Amino acid sequence: MKNSITIKIASLLFLLFLSTAAFAQNPSEAPDDEDGPQAPINDYVVPMLLAGVILGYSFIKGKTKKA
Repeated sequence: MKNSITIKIASLLFLLFLSTAAFAQNPSEAPDDEDGPQAPINDYVVPMLLAGVILGYSFIKGKTKKA
């Protein structure tokens, strides 16, 4: 039973990853005048990591209380 579910999930993932190439756009160079400023992603890395760790800990702690 578990083996058939694994095969179904693996085949579904294979088809999903195979179909993503059909929706890809051809790469093209953007003109110099349309380039915008870069996003400040580095400013949010540490707070998002902390939020992820706290949420993960709270979810795991909540599951152990219910069990």
